[in-house]
Amino acid sequence: MSETAAAGNLALAAHARRSMRETRHKLDLAVRRLAHGNPRVVPKGTRLSAASVAKEAGVDRATLYRFHEPVLAEIRRVNETAPKEKLRASRAQTREADARLKEYRALLEQAQSEVAALARNNYRLQAHVEELEASLRVRDDRIAVLQQQINTRSKSR
Repeated sequence: MSETAAAGNLALAAHARRSMRETRHKLDLAVRRLAHGNPRVVPKGTRLSAASVAKEAGVDRATLYRFHEPVLAEIRRVNETAPKEKLRASRAQTREADARLKEYRALLEQAQSEVAALARNNYRLQAHVEELEASLRVRDDRIAVLQQQINTRSKSR
């Protein structure tokens, strides 16, 4: 083999390594963007899959399957842990909602207790008002009788 051919082979091998690194970098970035819901090429909300990663990275899907098994493993790992993370987040939200619900129930019970106390107080005051009104009617009747007696005595004199 001539020196030119050897140098050409070395250059091709270096180019292949560089191309492989660049492709891997594109794929890794595409996985991150899709996993975080910030794709640039595919629509938002696209499911993380080999096809969507390849499309997002601008790489042929066959290249991904042939030469980049670690990226496929990362896709599988993210897809396996994503539901667990969603479940954890959902459970945390449920715990927070339960805590708020417990707090709201306590506030509701306190408010109901206050309303019942106010209703008892209103009932007591209403009874007192009725008692006072009855006393006023008796007083007014007595005054009317006395006024009538005074008027009758004044006329008789």
